[in-house]
Amino acid sequence: MTEQEERVFIAVKHSPLATQQELADRLNMSRESIAGHIMRLIRSGHILGKGYIIPQQDTLLVIGGCNLDINGSPLNPMKPHDSNPGIIQQSAGGVGRNIAENIVRLGNQIHFLSIVGQDSSGDWLLEKSRQCGITTQDIIRHPDFNTSTYLSINDENGELVSAIADMKIIDALDSRMLENKMPLLQSTQRILIEANLAQSTIEWLADLPLQADFYADAVSAIKAPRLRPLLPKLSLLKVNRDEARMLLDISPSSSITDDQLAQNCLDKGVQAVLLSLGSEGVLFKNQDSSLVVPVFPTTPISDTGAGDALFAGFIHVQNKEWSLEEKLSFAVACAGITLESEYANDPKISETNVLDWIKSKQNI
Repeated sequence: MTEQEERVFIAVKHSPLATQQELADRLNMSRESIAGHIMRLIRSGHILGKGYIIPQQDTLLVIGGCNLDINGSPLNPMKPHDSNPGIIQQSAGGVGRNIAENIVRLGNQIHFLSIVGQDSSGDWLLEKSRQCGITTQDIIRHPDFNTSTYLSINDENGELVSAIADMKIIDALDSRMLENKMPLLQSTQRILIEANLAQSTIEWLADLPLQADFYADAVSAIKAPRLRPLLPKLSLLKVNRDEARMLLDISPSSSITDDQLAQNCLDKGVQAVLLSLGSEGVLFKNQDSSLVVPVFPTTPISDTGAGDALFAGFIHVQNKEWSLEEKLSFAVACAGITLESEYANDPKISETNVLDWIKSKQNI
């Protein structure tokens, strides 16, 4: 940033709604010169364009899916190949959106970059996002695709039996669309992506000369390999055992410990790994530390969104002066609360409520 650009940047920061002529008069510069400096500041990511928005220094950018979730659960033990009386609910979901909502509810500011259709489902998702505090200015509306829909069926214990995901629209969130968001990408210090993004989109992001720390969620075993180009840039990777094996091209029949799985990820250039062990807890590993924490006792209603809450909870406490065990316990608690909720994103999640929930479980 040149000296003149810094003067303009400071003036914009103090008066983001000022016109270019007002800025020119204040700085004793021509309006044309102000316009040129602002354009260069936008291109460099110091301001975000329309409205001269100044990026937050530690704001997280989440890039991922925004889905309409439809979930069915039987009232009695599941009978396959038959009609089961139960409950069907509609909610806002998508791995990226779930993570974004949980992080916002925990008291953080984020940017959420996603795509929905120009349909009633897209309208509903945007409104639900606004209601929970997610800004929707970076959610793109696509005229040719339906909004992503995720249809899941759980058994009587709340565990997933099967699901169908209609997510063709996420492939449209390609490099051409993301290039229009370059000021946001360049100005963000932390970027979280999830493997629902197209392989080509992830490769394009991996090749960008960005200074941000990258976080990634592997989403599923079949999609986890999409993250391979990004591994050397990852500050934090969240996977489960099956996802890690697919990501690392390790046979399901291979004898390998959880710690070895995590270490193999580190050997690929990942700085830290959050390995979900399901009902056995979670393993965190980097070059300096390795720790497993167990889950809390819960009565699950649905496991949809639990892994997303786990990741969001750990991101929330990353910069806190807590012990590693306390941070991991907080993340596991976020997942536990979500397991006990009928929603993929429990509306009661907050830092205070999570800490109170941990105390209640420790007193059992």
